[in-house]
Amino acid sequence: MEQKYEAPPLSDSLAYYGMQAPVIREADHLSGHNWVTKSNALIEKTYQLSVMEQKLILTLASLVQPSDEAFRPYQIKVSDFVQLLGLKSTGKYTEIRKIVQALQQKTLPIHTGQSLLDITWLSSAEYFHGKGYVELEFSPKLKPYLLQLKEKFTTYQLKNIIQLRSSYSIRIYELLKQYEPIKHRSFTLEELRSVLGIEPNKYKLFGHFKDKVLNVGKKELEEKTDLRFEFEEIKKGRKVTGIKFYIYKNKAKIKSIALSGDEDYQQMIQEALENMGVTKLVAESLIKEHDLEQVERNIAYSKPIIKKRKLDNPVGFLIKSIQDDYASSKKSSVRELPEYLREPDKPTDAPKKSLELYQQTEKEIEQHLLETKELLRSIMEIMDEDDEKLDSRFHDEVIRCFSDIKKKRDQMKLPPFEVENFKSEEIRSIYISLLPVHLEV
Repeated sequence: MEQKYEAPPLSDSLAYYGMQAPVIREADHLSGHNWVTKSNALIEKTYQLSVMEQKLILTLASLVQPSDEAFRPYQIKVSDFVQLLGLKSTGKYTEIRKIVQALQQKTLPIHTGQSLLDITWLSSAEYFHGKGYVELEFSPKLKPYLLQLKEKFTTYQLKNIIQLRSSYSIRIYELLKQYEPIKHRSFTLEELRSVLGIEPNKYKLFGHFKDKVLNVGKKELEEKTDLRFEFEEIKKGRKVTGIKFYIYKNKAKIKSIALSGDEDYQQMIQEALENMGVTKLVAESLIKEHDLEQVERNIAYSKPIIKKRKLDNPVGFLIKSIQDDYASSKKSSVRELPEYLREPDKPTDAPKKSLELYQQTEKEIEQHLLETKELLRSIMEIMDEDDEKLDSRFHDEVIRCFSDIKKKRDQMKLPPFEVENFKSEEIRSIYISLLPVHLEV
């Protein structure tokens, strides 16, 4: 008897083939605050992707962690992806699938020296019907360009490209971000067209190229990213043969790049400030005046210092660190920190325990008080208080400080400070007012 062929069920269930269905785990967290890290070699490659295809690839890249040794499947909640990219809310599942399917038809050409390697961007794409998830995985051949990068790479926050509407603007942003420390970058016109993936028959006239690519990119980057640029036409005779870009930080926009989800992020930062003793009013002012990432990194930077050292004014130090961005300068120099907070040089023998205020010299205490005044001034500026209140607050702080020091020195049977060693007339006069009459100078 002839064996009848049994077609697989319409549901295409893996169970029919004896395969175990994948476990639905918690979706990866999508955020414009995630960091994209790409090798410079990948940024320099020529490829043609639509604006949505680029955003999908960069969103996936933002999920790669520095410690990852291999790519894993990234499971994305479709509604989160749609919200992040600003897609239409209707038909979102179908739209995502169309983007992925188009992307899977495109390759990245890699010239190895001995061969031409065409890499697909994605090795797999799996859709979970009725679950609202899509699971995407990078091609393992992309590992040298996105994983375990130690040198020659560029990093930026995803939010900088999410709102860009031109695919060329995204590529220009990356090409210039790579050269941000150098502040300029030049291309021949042929090189620039090639790296942007512009076909030979498109924008053949320089005027069209300038309007549709350069000017659009210039406008978009200035309005929506942390970079802005000017450009100069390089000519041979009357013919434009190259472009020189001048790259600038877009300070006007760094603090104002808005994204869906920023409200939650801002609330988290405000709660962190308030938990460290900053009043609600001051926390709101700091968030308004400074980039959220600057506030966050200086909270993280200040916490161990405050915990390690007994600061008289930990809240003041936190505020000052945010305003002066101590965290961003800590690797290059410690000179930004007040002297009494700097890490001491490591001695060859046992570490020396830092002296408490009552054990320090008049000069050291005076420096401490003057730095405290600067911190108070910063707080007063945020709270829009006048100089009279600053003087009053500082006067109270000096009295409190000297009273504590005097109490300790009396207990330790140490002599009073020498008045003439205080160079600040204000500090010296307050100190004199606290001395017994027979000790005044």
